[in-house]
Amino acid sequence: MNTFEFLIEKTIKLYESNTGWGDSDEWTNQDFVILSEKIQERTGVALSYVTLKRVWGKVKYDSLPNTHTLDTLVQFLGYENWRGFKSQNGNGTASAITVMQINGNGHGHTIVDNKPEPKKKTWILKSILFNAIPVILVLSIVFMVSMHSLLIKSNGWLPIVIQSPVPVTFGSAVKVKPAIRPTTENALAADQELARVLQDNDTTAIVRLLDKDWAVITSNGGVAEGPSIFPSGIKSGSRTLKTMSLSEPRVRLYGNIALVTTKVELAGMFAGKAFDIQERQTDVWCWKDGGWKCILTQEAKMPKVS
Repeated sequence: MNTFEFLIEKTIKLYESNTGWGDSDEWTNQDFVILSEKIQERTGVALSYVTLKRVWGKVKYDSLPNTHTLDTLVQFLGYENWRGFKSQNGNGTASAITVMQINGNGHGHTIVDNKPEPKKKTWILKSILFNAIPVILVLSIVFMVSMHSLLIKSNGWLPIVIQSPVPVTFGSAVKVKPAIRPTTENALAADQELARVLQDNDTTAIVRLLDKDWAVITSNGGVAEGPSIFPSGIKSGSRTLKTMSLSEPRVRLYGNIALVTTKVELAGMFAGKAFDIQERQTDVWCWKDGGWKCILTQEAKMPKVS
């Protein structure tokens, strides 16, 4: 494990402790949606639940998290930024030795992990068992003698004792995770996630975020329907994006419906020609089955300001 992997692992462990949700290997998709909201409430920065799942290794992603994401993650934990977190936690956490590996031309080297395996202190368990066995035997004998005496006194019948239930507590109160519900924060996160997968030309994720009845009203007044419109263009090579960045978000929530309006910078290829435009776009989102689905997109072209 290199230093960066160690720091990510440590960050995850701190989140498990901070949230009180236990082992993150057992976290569900809803847990990451809630965590996204908590991070925005504490830091003022929105990290989508998909971005969090990539950091946690729940979603396959080849690139490393950017500095903005790393800074936000550790700011939630009380650190100033990733650099400060790294300086406080990165020393002496991962060690390796360099061993020369002779190949065909006598050159080259490989890095071999030299971290010692933790010693298993099995003697503690053996000691506990060794001392506990005699105590268990004595208690068993005392119990059997007591039961025998009771049977003799009761002429073979054991009395029935009715007791009130005894309340059981387990240390601190159990934390109940809040129910998933539509909020302006997770609506904006869904819109940002849609922009990301469009920029990545990720056809599977695009279809997942769009409703089956999704439609787009283009900037020239045209109407196109169906979640396969963009994926079809990507697969045929007629439309691909290089850039899709959002700014100036305006989010309004009406029950299970959210309107997300943003300023959009778009660049890519369409029908073999490059384009670089600016739009004002409104996405209409509907909360279904515990998540957001985009049902309508309205585009309005803006003059490009250089």
